[in-house]
Amino acid sequence: MFFTISKVFSFIIKPTFWILILLICCLIIKKRRKRIILLTLIVFYILTNNFIVDFIYKSWELEKFTLKSKFDIGIVLGGVSDYNKSDDTYNFNEYADRLMEAERLYHENIINKILLSGGNGMLINNGYNEANSMREYLLKKNISANDIIIENKSRNTKENAIFTSKILKEKYNNNTILLITSSSHMRRAKLSFEKCNINVVPFQTDCINHEKNTNISYLIMPDVHALKKWEIIIKEIIGYCVYKITL
Repeated sequence: MFFTISKVFSFIIKPTFWILILLICCLIIKKRRKRIILLTLIVFYILTNNFIVDFIYKSWELEKFTLKSKFDIGIVLGGVSDYNKSDDTYNFNEYADRLMEAERLYHENIINKILLSGGNGMLINNGYNEANSMREYLLKKNISANDIIIENKSRNTKENAIFTSKILKEKYNNNTILLITSSSHMRRAKLSFEKCNINVVPFQTDCINHEKNTNISYLIMPDVHALKKWEIIIKEIIGYCVYKITL
């Protein structure tokens, strides 16, 4: 039930959905049309401004640090690929740095094993299993099958932590754990594992560039790409609050 509700809710919190609702209101509400149009323009500007969303994004990210020790296991959370059922292929998406960084850390002997966590996160299961696909990729990158651990049942971050914690407690108790996921996702992911009594050290990937950008177009011009950033950060902030209360 939680999984289904979260999928429906993820649609409602999309910024594009909010703009659509405001536009519909402009059409059907005549008495306050000018105010609604003004509100729509303000909301549209905020949601398409890269400077504003990047400021929120940077504030949400955890502080980055250099790894100074080695870890027994690096946990990679799914959500790094998109599946095409028609030709049974998958493509890596913007979150693929999670997997690429794990590969790098393994070859640099910073992590000894890689635990891949992720099953099928679709509301209607399309048969794709992400952890298995990530494993195929790592095997092609000269990573030993003995050093790859699979958790392929989870559908969301909450289940990532629950199912992974069972594996760790049964077979890898007292191992040092590095949690590898996107910077926007890290707070919610770290909280989920802590709620399952798993101590992890966070390793963030695909972070926002923290260098100051004074370009005028960046500061004031609308950019459609900002909508996607808002969608991600709104989802993560709300998800974190829900997990904080319910887990």
